[in-house]
Amino acid sequence: MKASQKRSAKLRIGALGVITAAAVALSGCAAGAPQNDSGKKTLNAIFLPADWGKVVQEKLAPEYEKETGVKVNVELVGRDAIHEKMATLFAGQDSSYDIFNVDYNWIPEFGKGGHLVPLDNALQDKEDFLPLSLKVATWDNKLLGIPQTVHPATLWYNGALYGDQTMKDQYQAETGNALGVPKTMDEWLTQVKFFNGKTFNGQKLSGWAAQAAKGFGNVHTWLSFAYSFGCKPFNADFTKSILTTPECIGATERWSEMMMYMPAGANDFTYDSVTTAAQQGSIATAIQWSWGQFATDNPSASKTIGDWQMTTIPTGPTGLSSAHLAEWVISVSKYSKNTEEATKFAVWLESKKNDVLQASNGGGDPVRVSSYSDPTLTEQKLEGNGAARFRRLPVTLEAMKTAQPRPFFPGEETWETALSTELSAISLGQRGVQDGLSRANEAIDKNLSQ
Repeated sequence: MKASQKRSAKLRIGALGVITAAAVALSGCAAGAPQNDSGKKTLNAIFLPADWGKVVQEKLAPEYEKETGVKVNVELVGRDAIHEKMATLFAGQDSSYDIFNVDYNWIPEFGKGGHLVPLDNALQDKEDFLPLSLKVATWDNKLLGIPQTVHPATLWYNGALYGDQTMKDQYQAETGNALGVPKTMDEWLTQVKFFNGKTFNGQKLSGWAAQAAKGFGNVHTWLSFAYSFGCKPFNADFTKSILTTPECIGATERWSEMMMYMPAGANDFTYDSVTTAAQQGSIATAIQWSWGQFATDNPSASKTIGDWQMTTIPTGPTGLSSAHLAEWVISVSKYSKNTEEATKFAVWLESKKNDVLQASNGGGDPVRVSSYSDPTLTEQKLEGNGAARFRRLPVTLEAMKTAQPRPFFPGEETWETALSTELSAISLGQRGVQDGLSRANEAIDKNLSQ
């Protein structure tokens, strides 16, 4: 969805209080009956059309029906459309859908509204879940979603490039330092400048790539810089935007400088753009979600099978490495007529067995600690290559120790839109860093006051 469409969607969502009638009308033509024509109990669910949603639709829902006799209809719907649909259905207290795949930053918004079923008592083995994955599924001390997949941002680097002796010699000659995996933001910048414009395996390189498109991509990348520079976007109670602190300015100046070493058209780069550049071997490094590494090992699309490695986000001036967290959870609608059965399905989806199955089928990185040492994953090798298929898991686990979520408050979606607009202007050279952040402060504070 384009940024303009996203803004439009959010405006509509903001009108929750006046769309009840439309939502009620919607319920009259939707599904939601407890039994289908064959007499089987039926649940209706909406998932993201990412690999984890497809795994649920194609494998797990049919398996659940075999085991329990309960049929689960799974619709795959785009991210912003899920948010809009949930807002509309909840406004009408509509029971059409029982289960939703939820981006964790919506938990405060829908939790504050009382629209989600608390799942604390349903999940009996919380100690096996990554602590942060549960924290961002919780609002007002209630667990409102069961984590389905995590993917913290990580620093990707082309291992073949970093292991090339010619590149090592050139780097030593030009910088006086040995070429190694960067541990600090300063080391990484030096390497990005060195690699940018070099040629490797017939490809002219850009220093790095990351999501940079206006809407949410540029915010998500910027957050890994911000957190590692010690920038806190808000005061403690989310009543004032504080983006002009020295830490936030420093982070934004570094992010803006780094944008000069991304490929042409970088301001429109999405997750798919970064993945394609990595597959083609046209970038040296990247900030990208951990889970996405699997796509660079796809023999039908990639020229860099087994080459991409990852490490945690380089540390900023304070010595802190802190990635932006992406995560999706599974929530049950308070208005479902089948909350007990829907809760059983949500818990079953994230059993130990199914957490591993989803990861093994490309459905994101696991949410259970035990899955990170499960030989089903750790012993898998790439066919014809020998590299470990899940070589990213130790780094993902490490990144989850210090990763931070987007600002966790009910107005996060609106915040993201306001900040993204100014970050886009900064990266396009239309505004300076301090001017852009000051304008973002004004826009965000105005939204907070409404």
